[in-house]
Amino acid sequence: MITVGRSRAALGALLLVGAALTPVACTTASPTRVVNVLGTWEEAEKKAFYDVVAPFERETGIDVRLEGTRDVAAVVAARVEEGDPPEIAVLSSPGDLLHYDKMNKLVPLDEIHPDYAPEWLAPGRVNGRQVAVVIKAALKSTIWYNRAKLASVHEPPPTSWAQLKDTTAKLRAAGTTPWCMGLASSTTSGWPGTDWVEDLVLARSGPDIYDSWVRGQLSWEAPEIRAAWQSWGELVTNQDSVRGGPINVLLSGFDKSEQVLDARGGCVFDHQGSFVAGTYAARTPPGTAPGYDTFAFPGFDTPPAREVAGDVAAMFHPTSAARELLNYLTSTRAQALWVKTGTALSPDRNVPPDAYRDEVTRRLGTELAGARSIRFDGSDLMPTTMRSAFQRAVSAYVSDPSALDRILDDLERVRATAY
Repeated sequence: MITVGRSRAALGALLLVGAALTPVACTTASPTRVVNVLGTWEEAEKKAFYDVVAPFERETGIDVRLEGTRDVAAVVAARVEEGDPPEIAVLSSPGDLLHYDKMNKLVPLDEIHPDYAPEWLAPGRVNGRQVAVVIKAALKSTIWYNRAKLASVHEPPPTSWAQLKDTTAKLRAAGTTPWCMGLASSTTSGWPGTDWVEDLVLARSGPDIYDSWVRGQLSWEAPEIRAAWQSWGELVTNQDSVRGGPINVLLSGFDKSEQVLDARGGCVFDHQGSFVAGTYAARTPPGTAPGYDTFAFPGFDTPPAREVAGDVAAMFHPTSAARELLNYLTSTRAQALWVKTGTALSPDRNVPPDAYRDEVTRRLGTELAGARSIRFDGSDLMPTTMRSAFQRAVSAYVSDPSALDRILDDLERVRATAY
């Protein structure tokens, strides 16, 4: 009996020792590696991001956490000012990189080697250093349209600016509103109009003029830039060409897919980037052919260079886990997953066309890969102060087209100091 009691006592002692040691053992285990990402993605885009990184998390054990906000530029600026930047920030405007590079806040990414064409690496290069990489691409020189409404006036998709104007007039004469347009977008209201002006500079005057203008080497009052504004004004200032007229343009948000697809009203054309493909697809009943399609922004004499855009990822706080994530996100494997979600195109030349989700995005992806010449979104490349002034100027022009001289003079004054 004494032997049994001693055995039980010894066993109890061992259990107590084991219990005491257990928490110590847990604290010495390797903690989960975490990468905090700050970006513009919310709702469907946020879900798509997590779908893309899911295999990476499973295979590496790295926990990727996304903080999404539409006002990413302001949030990044505040976090950097407070000394608490995320490991990775995804910016819609590469022009913001100039500011952070001057502050010496960006980590060089020379070891990240995506298989992109040189044009897609350029937006992330500042003063000869690669400080950001494009991880999602968009084709901006795109016009969405309602197939049935365009067919009602027996017109094919226009391939020149003259044809576009003629088709616009025919739709108007038939009692159908040709264009939907909206400039409202929180703190960045006006950017849909900057896309119009940029496309028209490219289409009218070509890439060389466009490049000089974007780099701040060409006056806003130059005839090529003035002509682009005036060409856009021919559409936007006509009460019958744009749904609701100019006042409605100022008050409406940029997403016009619902109005384009409206069978009984709405409009026919929507000048918008490929990133709206998801909203168009979501409004198409399963199993039915899409009632919409796209065509390239038309040229004047020759097919113009295509305007593109993209979200660029920059590293503000270097960790090995963050580097692993960037290498993964720029890989062909991850890029194929991006395009499968229907929320992005890819700058990776190795992503196969059949990776795209539907016929429309597949064709847009093929157009992007085969574009004769591309240029990145001009306002996104401009310094922050210039870009903001451009956005405000667009709204001012829609409010009062007769004030174009003053508007361009104001932009020219900003150019003198912004660069």
